[in-house]
Amino acid sequence: MNEVRLGFNRLQFLNGLPEPIFSVGGTDQNLARFLPSGYAAMGGAGAFTGTQGGGTVLTRNNTYQVYDNFSWQKGRHSMRFGAEVLRIQYNRFETPNPLGTFTFTNGYTTRTAANDGTGSALASMLLGSTTQASRTVGPKQLYGRQWSTGYYFQDDFRVSSKLTVNMGLRYELAPPLSDKHHGLSSIDFSKVPSPQSIFLTGPLATFKPTLFVCGQGGYPNGCAYTDYNNFSPRLDIAWTPFAKTVIRAGGGIYYAGTDNNGLYQMAITLPNNISQSLTASNFIPSISINNPFTGLIVGPTPVTQPSIDLHQRTSYSPQWSFTIQRELARDQMIEVGYLATLGIKLQQNVQPNNSQPGSAAVDPRRPYGGLVFDPGVVFPPYITVQGTSVPVQQVNVYQMSAQSNYHALFFRYEKRFAHGLSVLSAYTFSKAITNAPQYRNAGGANGSENSPPQDSYNLRAERALASFDVRHRWVTSTVYELPFGKGKPYVSSGAGAAILGGWQLSGIVTAQAGFPFTINLAGDTAGIGGGTGGILIRANPVAGRDYKLSSDQRTMARWFNTGAFVQPAAFTFGTLGRNTVIGPGLFNVDATVARTFRITEGFSAQLRGEFFNVANHSNYNLVGRIINQPNFGGVLSQFDPRQIQLGLKLLF
Repeated sequence: MNEVRLGFNRLQFLNGLPEPIFSVGGTDQNLARFLPSGYAAMGGAGAFTGTQGGGTVLTRNNTYQVYDNFSWQKGRHSMRFGAEVLRIQYNRFETPNPLGTFTFTNGYTTRTAANDGTGSALASMLLGSTTQASRTVGPKQLYGRQWSTGYYFQDDFRVSSKLTVNMGLRYELAPPLSDKHHGLSSIDFSKVPSPQSIFLTGPLATFKPTLFVCGQGGYPNGCAYTDYNNFSPRLDIAWTPFAKTVIRAGGGIYYAGTDNNGLYQMAITLPNNISQSLTASNFIPSISINNPFTGLIVGPTPVTQPSIDLHQRTSYSPQWSFTIQRELARDQMIEVGYLATLGIKLQQNVQPNNSQPGSAAVDPRRPYGGLVFDPGVVFPPYITVQGTSVPVQQVNVYQMSAQSNYHALFFRYEKRFAHGLSVLSAYTFSKAITNAPQYRNAGGANGSENSPPQDSYNLRAERALASFDVRHRWVTSTVYELPFGKGKPYVSSGAGAAILGGWQLSGIVTAQAGFPFTINLAGDTAGIGGGTGGILIRANPVAGRDYKLSSDQRTMARWFNTGAFVQPAAFTFGTLGRNTVIGPGLFNVDATVARTFRITEGFSAQLRGEFFNVANHSNYNLVGRIINQPNFGGVLSQFDPRQIQLGLKLLF
């Protein structure tokens, strides 16, 4: 049997805020965006910043699919051959930010030159002293195009009545996404020493990597060479050694696509888009909000530039599992098992042009002083180019260097619906470790951690619990039909059956441990000229102090012991690891009471009362983790309280 599918899918959404108009001195005009740490954003919408507001973004994704699968049953073999071809179009458009975004911390209004925790970010803003200033000028668009193909063979071999073996091999090929107008640019570091070598032997801020336009000057269209080594074998067995007992084991390698958002960052910089960024130490005022940027001239003003690894590998995940199922009765079963998932060559944001911690001006201490233009780079007419290079500050490289692992032991009990009752209960004991945040993690003050690493030259120090680690999780769901009414064992007729019949109770009980989060500082207090969103440096632990508080000491304003952490000395990294604080756990009970009224043989109505968080238990979500902000240690948000809703359901 042969099966062919043709498909088309479109995803389109518009998000963000349009630029507001302000009356300044009687004149209507736009304003820059001001971000005082610990306060609400002020001024204009600025650039689109996802969950934190900002300007507008339009995304329109088109996917075309051709899929062919050939199935062949021969003896004890059930074989399948197939192929899939995808044409992916990733189109994204954002409003530019020509007026700029300015970040303010308390560093410029502290009592001393040390990081003593005093001062006010709002006062720094009123003084016009900013730690970070950035703006973008030019079109912010990407017309991404990509071909993705996959080919596979699979054989389900029934070796005997008790043993089945599943074998398969899949090959995937997906050249990196490119822009149809050659709007992507990246950096070639192969012609300069590594940052580590420069820090050892010097000179600093002198070497210049090559800025190139993807698809020009001999560079690949997708900014990286295609990885052809994408073979993914699979092997699984199902064995019944005894009656009512099944053992299953298997494993395989699975490949993942690249996050296109990182590539979009490479479409909104040089040569078509000027992204200017100025960074100052938290204690040395050097940026004024009064016209800090030069005009549309490439050459005198430092820029920021993203990049990907020219020789990057495709992300992949080895996975394996082992389970034992045992039937206890005709409608009851238990299962115990082990599951493991590794993540290899995962995407992370690394900044190879950050300086080492220090008090002097940042730019002269960076490993690279600028970017030299490849001969194939052509600038648009609205940009004036001075020289053959441009000074560079922060560089974000989206490289495939992160790793993760997840191991879990689980137990499951299931009673299928019979005699008016069904039960499903599962417990999982697991641990997840990574050496990088999720690439698309929430970040910021309201996230659990931040990207990129605190020290981009010591990625080993980033290995810690993953932000999605949940050590214990137990979920039980049940459905129970009361044994009254027509066809039931009790009160099956008369007025009693009419009153008591048709009732159903159901519920879900969830209990789990909390998610870990990282204690960070706002502001580049180490003076390395890096980070995203002004949050990068971690705190220091206080020896002998535990962050955990007993239940009678814990309040919403002080959920954990804030005295267990201190800010590191100025111009140093924090020694605390990522995700060392475990957040609030969760306990929740949802319930439903339903009554079914049979109107005719094929038509009935059900009246439902649904109760969410029946006990009205306080389940906290986010806790303030930024040590130099007023809400540090306090509960920032929580999940919904008790909710009750009534519904009428018609079944026919």
